[in-house]
Amino acid sequence: MRGKISILLICLLVISTASAFNPNKSLEKLATVTYQGNIPVSTNPADEKHPSITLAPDGSILVAFDRKEGTLKGHVYFMRSTDGNNWVEVWNTNTPIGDMENGIQEWPVICTPPGGNSIYGSWNDEVLNRIFFINITNPADPSGYEEIYAYDTTDWDYDRHTFDIAAYDSSRFAVGHVGHIIYAGYDLPSSCQITWFVGGFGGQSGITGDEDYPIGYNNEVAVTTNLFWLVWDFPNATTGKETLLIKWGDPTEESDCHYWPDKEIGNPNADYKDPAVGASGEAICIVYMSNGNGDFDLKCMYSTDEGKTWHHSNLPSETGVDEVSPEIYMSGSTVLCTFVRNGNLYFTKSDDYGATWDEPTKVNDVDGTVVDEPGAVDVSPAGIVWVDTRNGNQDIYYAPLPAPLITIEIQGGFGVKAIIANEGTEKAENIVWTVDLSGLVFVGKHSEGTIDELAPGESVEVGPGFVFGFGPTTITVTAGSATKEASGFILGPLVLGL
Repeated sequence: MRGKISILLICLLVISTASAFNPNKSLEKLATVTYQGNIPVSTNPADEKHPSITLAPDGSILVAFDRKEGTLKGHVYFMRSTDGNNWVEVWNTNTPIGDMENGIQEWPVICTPPGGNSIYGSWNDEVLNRIFFINITNPADPSGYEEIYAYDTTDWDYDRHTFDIAAYDSSRFAVGHVGHIIYAGYDLPSSCQITWFVGGFGGQSGITGDEDYPIGYNNEVAVTTNLFWLVWDFPNATTGKETLLIKWGDPTEESDCHYWPDKEIGNPNADYKDPAVGASGEAICIVYMSNGNGDFDLKCMYSTDEGKTWHHSNLPSETGVDEVSPEIYMSGSTVLCTFVRNGNLYFTKSDDYGATWDEPTKVNDVDGTVVDEPGAVDVSPAGIVWVDTRNGNQDIYYAPLPAPLITIEIQGGFGVKAIIANEGTEKAENIVWTVDLSGLVFVGKHSEGTIDELAPGESVEVGPGFVFGFGPTTITVTAGSATKEASGFILGPLVLGL
């Protein structure tokens, strides 16, 4: 009798759950971008600097920047858009949280970890002697910005600038900056630092630099499958030229990056400077400036095996014209890159880790107005943001990527399906996709295919459709270089809790 009752309860649960799930429910996703030229993110008359952009887990676009509104007043502002054309301020740091209303916040950086449901960020406050960190749990709601942490830098670090952020996943991420350190007998006027996290904000963490290089600039960080990376440039006393330094290590095994392996990349006849760094899985890509041909061109070095072997390439350039201030974003084998030429902003892309590059496309539509200084440009799958002076002051402008942008949405209910969309401004071709389910899955554990062509604004439904199994599952969907994960529970043919 008890067995019959248990079976009946399970059947009722399946039926009631199935009725509550609509496998054909509509998606709340980024609206199709209709390119309208360069879009101002903010029109405030005060100067704005240091924009950072990320594609939020809900498909919206989030931009952070700082605004100096007086000698002793300045804060970080977060702007959100669902279509790239209309921007709304969601939250700013003029708040009693951390006493920030009495400080001056600057140099914000934000990123969305691959497969994560939160947005991580950081910024500096020189007045309060703190580095702030944030976990944004809901980019559309001001209350989603209240999980904030502070690191006290009193008496040892100041003049902090050139912040950077990178994440391997929601567990492993890093923030980098350049600062003046006077600590434990050291006086390092321009020290490159990394703050690392393993296990998220509640796990292991630390901050470290290398006293062997007291003067460094343009520090960037990256996180690969097993390693944390720092890359910066420094004045080489031996050659008299700017030289790149690469350091890598596992901080859970050696917390002091002074003892990490390192590699100098230099040329006695040329300056190598201003590196931009991106990583994905075991791959890492570095784009940097070199004046070996008389003017500054952009060069690339990349590795697909966490630095065991390196390969080199050149980005497209114009003879006699400087290409400067590169910024990159890497996902899978795709590398997005922006740079400045003659006061204008350009975009190029590599689909093979950095081996070959597309012909650059001009981004700004008013000539000579792009600010060329550290932290003035950022690029991500959400688009490009930069500091622009076309209105007589420094404003933040946005443009969508002049390229395909593949996004993924995972749906449960009766079975599993993934919606693969192209939210970019160019068509995508030959998109290889896979859908994999972990756990006890008897039917529909793996499916794959190829989408021949996906025009801007189009989407395609893929996946196994019907599945059958029982227990917890992680669904991993890849489409080209894009990847997304979702966790749920399989109950027969139903996939719940996504």
